[in-house]
Amino acid sequence: MRECLVGPLSTTCMAAQSVEEELQELAALVREAEALGIDPWPPDKPERPWSRWALGSFMVILMLSAVSKVLFRFVKI
Repeated sequence: MRECLVGPLSTTCMAAQSVEEELQELAALVREAEALGIDPWPPDKPERPWSRWALGSFMVILMLSAVSKVLFRFVKI
């Protein structure tokens, strides 16, 4: 086994030499996280449609602004 600097959620080691070593290191990291009370795989968050509406509204305003700038170049008041 290699020497590693182990701290809370930080393990500094050399790169794994094989897939098995990499899997062992990942399993140890998951065990350490679970021991500290951190869920490495939290449940999916519910979808929030307001972000789509906000982005869509912003894009519409941006396009209207760009089109109005172009159209006002041709208007003589």
